[in-house]
Amino acid sequence: MIGSVVFAANTGLGILAKSFYDNGLVDKVLLYDHPTYGTLEGWYKEEDVYTDAVSFLDNIDILFLFEVASLENPKDWSIAVAAKEKGIKVVLMPMYESTSYATLKYYGGDPDAWVFPSKLDEEVYTKSNEVGEFIPVPVDVKWRLRKKARVFVHNAGSSNSQLWDRNGTSLLINALPYIESPIKLIFRSRDTSWDIEDDRVEFRLGDADYDSMWDEGDAFIFPEAYNGLCLPLQEAFAAGMLVIAGDRFPVNTWLPQEPLLPVEKYNKTRNDWQELTLCRYNHIQLAALIDSWYDKDIESFSRRGLEWAQDNSWDKLKPAYERVLND
Repeated sequence: MIGSVVFAANTGLGILAKSFYDNGLVDKVLLYDHPTYGTLEGWYKEEDVYTDAVSFLDNIDILFLFEVASLENPKDWSIAVAAKEKGIKVVLMPMYESTSYATLKYYGGDPDAWVFPSKLDEEVYTKSNEVGEFIPVPVDVKWRLRKKARVFVHNAGSSNSQLWDRNGTSLLINALPYIESPIKLIFRSRDTSWDIEDDRVEFRLGDADYDSMWDEGDAFIFPEAYNGLCLPLQEAFAAGMLVIAGDRFPVNTWLPQEPLLPVEKYNKTRNDWQELTLCRYNHIQLAALIDSWYDKDIESFSRRGLEWAQDNSWDKLKPAYERVLND
């Protein structure tokens, strides 16, 4: 039995864990209530849900962790330590911006196996002599052929998503006055803190329905600053959209190069865990890039997204995860 520590909420970690559960790579879950978004009903079968760590560990053979060990305190690796003491195999999918390597080592929660969801995570942790395997996170979204770049989409997320302008939201807002084309911009957000006066912008407040999130729009604007794994970029590309992101590692190793925004400069900063490299972009260059793609034929990019999705499907990648988990 494979267990994981999860949220049942429309957040990156919540969606990531549920995708592995839905595809049979997680059997039991230790469920935590999300501090902001609570818990959605029906995400997990009642018989598979635990709320205390002791009984949870008593019923699993493998502990598969996404990013952190504790959803309440990212520095708390006690459940991984307890799992190892019981002879339970611990597999970790780290994310360098959130996984505290130093505290993991300090508390003795060393995983038995590492799965790197991006080339950046692989680069960061192999520098610390950790041996693991790069396996992309599989995608499972509905593809649709996009023909012309007229409707653009941006996911601002919540105010928590704006740390160091993670999603490029402030950058896009600053670019709006310089965009000359009559675009339509669907601006999705979980809060009302944005002050935008532009008739081309249509606000969508609250959580979008995950199953239909990528039905609308032709191009996705998301020049994010520092992530390794970025599920929205993967999903938008797999859904057939033109993706306007930053020309930064590792997304520039798998996204089409032509719509990528050049990095203007790199800044170093620290969070509570480690040093991060932040990519900074020019808002006027972003405006010009959007103008250059407005009303252009993007069918070839849309079809490239379908090919990439097929190469990174659950059918293709699930055996690699099964091998790492069950070896």
